[in-house]
Amino acid sequence: MNQTILVPTDFSNNSLIAARYGIELARKMRGHVHIFHAYRPFTSAFQSPLANQTDEERAKIGAEKGLAEFMDKLGRYPDLQVTAGTAKNSLLEAINNYIKEDAVSLVVMGAHGASGTRKDLLGNNTYDVAKDVSRPLLIVPEHTNSFKLENVVFFTDYQQGDIKGLTSFNTLFGDIAPSCTLVHIHEGKDAPTDDDLRNLEQWKVTLEKETPVTGLSTEMAHVPENVEEVNEILDRLKADMTLITLIDSRGFFKKLLHKSLARAIVLNPHTPVLLTSEDTE
Repeated sequence: MNQTILVPTDFSNNSLIAARYGIELARKMRGHVHIFHAYRPFTSAFQSPLANQTDEERAKIGAEKGLAEFMDKLGRYPDLQVTAGTAKNSLLEAINNYIKEDAVSLVVMGAHGASGTRKDLLGNNTYDVAKDVSRPLLIVPEHTNSFKLENVVFFTDYQQGDIKGLTSFNTLFGDIAPSCTLVHIHEGKDAPTDDDLRNLEQWKVTLEKETPVTGLSTEMAHVPENVEEVNEILDRLKADMTLITLIDSRGFFKKLLHKSLARAIVLNPHTPVLLTSEDTE
């Protein structure tokens, strides 16, 4: 099946890196890439219809000009189908419309890496898109040099949404066959007990039974739940991608969100982050 990778752009350097990552990924997936820019023209009830029309036309021309310049920077890829367009809509609505109209299998978005402090349009909208889009969302840090997928870290809190998340991951990347480590962060001052370790091993068995993924490794991490510890785990395991499932309030991601860490991970990811949810198709 010809899979479409959808890449929104706000013409920033980060979205350029995300687009290049998506193109390399499309080669691996034998898919096609569609790059688009969503814009909302200024209109006002206090302006005349002619003034609103003029502003709308100006916004359209600006969006098309910006996209053309972005595609020039991106370069040509004669071995791959890469299309581009603009959408007069909000970012989320435009993404969902593309999903309805095309066989979109993955949305790839940029977010500033650890060295970035500016939060652009995409970065500010990433979490909202992750919550409401029905396809997996891959967030690419600005410091990503090229596509590489040998080691994946999957943070888990033993929720049913993990099954769909791991299945979605396998659908996208199963042919690449990276190694995957299932990591559970153990809370509290006391060290993990034998029962805690057995629970993690049993969850591994369940995931391997309920999904096509086999050969999962496991790690019980007895560390504080903070970005620094998460990044240390990713470095130690030589992670090329982080997998997180958006699930209910007991889940890992939502616990991080409650502690204001999820937003830091999304806006300043250490590796590319694949987000799925219980609504992911």
